[in-house]
Amino acid sequence: MLNSWLQKQSVREFLLLNLINHRVADRDVEWWARCKLNHTAAFPYLGWDAARLAAGLIIYATFANAILLGIFAAGGFAIIVRQIQIEKRIASRTQSHRQNYASYRDLVIVRALFWGGVTAVGLSIAPPAYAPIIAMSALFIMFVDALCMVAMPRRAILATAIYAAATTVPLVAFHSGPVLMAAILACSGFLFLHWAVFNLHFLFATRRLRTRRLREASETIQLLLNQYDEDGSDWLFECDEDGRILRPNARFCKAAARSAEELDGMRLSLLFDDCPERDELRVLGEKEDNFRGLVIPLTIEGESCWWSISARPIYDGEGNLDCWRGFMADISRSRRAEAKVTYMAHYDVLTNLPNRSLFNTTLRRAFDRQDHDQILGILYVDLDHFKAINDTHGHAIGDTVLAEAGRRIEQAVGNSNMVARLGGDEFAVLLDRLADRQEALGIAQAIVSAMDDPIEIDGQVQPLPIGASVGVAFAPDNGITGEDVLKAADLALYDAKSRGRSGASVFDPGMQKEVQDRRALELDLRAALSRGELEVQYQPLKDAATTETVGYEALLRWHHPERGDVSPAVFIPIAEETGQIMAIGSWVLREALNEAANWPEHLTVSVNLSPAQMRDEGLLNTIVGALAASGVAPQRLELEITESLLMQDNDENIELLHRIRDIGVQIALDDFGTGYSSLNYLRSFPFDRIKIDRCFVRDIANKEDSDAIVNAVVGLAGKLKMRTTAEGVEHSEQLERIRATGCTSVQGFLFDHARPAAELEHGAELRAARAKPAKVSQLKAAATDTEKQPGVGRKSA
Repeated sequence: MLNSWLQKQSVREFLLLNLINHRVADRDVEWWARCKLNHTAAFPYLGWDAARLAAGLIIYATFANAILLGIFAAGGFAIIVRQIQIEKRIASRTQSHRQNYASYRDLVIVRALFWGGVTAVGLSIAPPAYAPIIAMSALFIMFVDALCMVAMPRRAILATAIYAAATTVPLVAFHSGPVLMAAILACSGFLFLHWAVFNLHFLFATRRLRTRRLREASETIQLLLNQYDEDGSDWLFECDEDGRILRPNARFCKAAARSAEELDGMRLSLLFDDCPERDELRVLGEKEDNFRGLVIPLTIEGESCWWSISARPIYDGEGNLDCWRGFMADISRSRRAEAKVTYMAHYDVLTNLPNRSLFNTTLRRAFDRQDHDQILGILYVDLDHFKAINDTHGHAIGDTVLAEAGRRIEQAVGNSNMVARLGGDEFAVLLDRLADRQEALGIAQAIVSAMDDPIEIDGQVQPLPIGASVGVAFAPDNGITGEDVLKAADLALYDAKSRGRSGASVFDPGMQKEVQDRRALELDLRAALSRGELEVQYQPLKDAATTETVGYEALLRWHHPERGDVSPAVFIPIAEETGQIMAIGSWVLREALNEAANWPEHLTVSVNLSPAQMRDEGLLNTIVGALAASGVAPQRLELEITESLLMQDNDENIELLHRIRDIGVQIALDDFGTGYSSLNYLRSFPFDRIKIDRCFVRDIANKEDSDAIVNAVVGLAGKLKMRTTAEGVEHSEQLERIRATGCTSVQGFLFDHARPAAELEHGAELRAARAKPAKVSQLKAAATDTEKQPGVGRKSA
């Protein structure tokens, strides 16, 4: 009750408590104790205690008996001995500053109780003539002790209250007359000392803390300046008032690939290519304006580079421009990476064709500007025997086949139409300049014929049976939106495949019933996505030491309108068997990244990958596209894989994981210890995180073997510079055991279960567009083959 009352703002302001409330970082606690200890110990308490003990004995000897004087002398002597002990410990440094400071604080209260007691007894038994002397002495002691304890304000005010009470109570009880003025002085002195000590402590604390921060800032700035001049990515430069370089440092010379003699005195603008940015640099120099982050291209040893420049003018005592000072940074690598990410977000890196994202954007624009009498055609192309080629001849040959197939489709279609690779072995063609429908059929047949020719691989003509099936649909005949027509072309493609492949089919409304019957087993799950029955929920990932949220794991849930919540263990295997895991997984990845875009920048999001997804040729493109669309930094995305995945096409999977990690995405090894647990995997791929399976965490508190396994995994991960996460933490005892191992993070029902995005503590309101169910036509194409878009693994369900 008292604590809650003291937390009220009005009470804290009245009692001046805000003046003594100073937050100190954990790393500075010992330093702060030393500051307060040095300030308090600077007063000569040993001489002060001895002097007042001697004076007190002299005064009390005139009226007190021998027993009382003996007690008086023994108590005062004990305090002096304790003071000597503390000062010796401080000088010898055998204990920490915090321990010595705590001893000082305890002695302050003991000293106040002793001298308060001496004062109270003296005023109670002393003759009236001695009362003024004792009272004034007590007030003097009260003021001296309080003002010498500014560094410990709470103890100082407590000691002052003891002195004031010890003086006031016996004066009022045993005396009368003018001597009672001393009681009034004691009470008013207490109030004054409360105000004085708290304000003096505020001045003392703010000065020390501010000095500390300034010193740290100064050291940081000096460190940065040294790093600029030595080996940093940035470097300092200086120019005279005419823009000529002065005293170029070694880092500047190395970056420019020129000698110091060549740079010294050279106009800075002449370093850069002739471009508008260089003209802007000259204008800024003439205006004498500060500028920051001006990016200018230049050529160094025949290679195109980009530098970022920031500078400010320096004036002399008379206000004239003396020189320019600033720093430069070579941002060539980041500019090239940005260009690469932008390209990869819109183009397929294998075939250099537009990807699904760019195709959908172009398709939407084509329909927006379509005239009422204009015919648009969409061809949906699927390679008939690609999976067999890929499984038989390997991924390298498969990649060559895909690149050649893309080239042949482009050649058959012509330069005026758009060809895109949608993922895996699926391609799409947008025909937005058709004279009639027969022209589209001719192009479709040309694509089929082009795939019958043998393919040349490494100079050898290989009679690989590629083959292609094409589905044809038109607008406005088969739909008024791009999604509808693409869906119709997809259905026509299935019809072409059902007729023996290596042919083309035009969409007919009767195909709908046939396709629905053929897909009866998978439609319920496909409908779940289109009807908004699937939901991504998020379980928090906690820092093991602080239990602060450091990220979330995306987990898929299916809310069936008739069956209720369907277990992931039921519908995820179905999705993997039918290939729907590709479309669902791609949706989960986009949803998770779009939600993560609303979170603070330090929070990560984890998405699981199934073995089927790792066989997807377009996995990397889809990840890059989702990152680019959401604006989430790659390092905030973590993809989780299982040990069993690494057993399948191990070399190819490791290579793909390296490519994903190269763009900044983190990779975690999930359920470590439950599968094959081959240590060779940890050596062949630098996982960012190892997730310890819940079966070990569950028994860590009562089984020594589980405790030993967890300790071993955490120790191994630490040696390999990998983080660890313990899954399934449900009890506080498990958490304490996990913390003791040094595990970096935890997750489980002890903290929270998986929640919808809207219920997250960091969640924002979902955008209306994201709340709408995904359309079947947007995802249908991605689920027609087992080598399509990325998504979720079993666990993420």
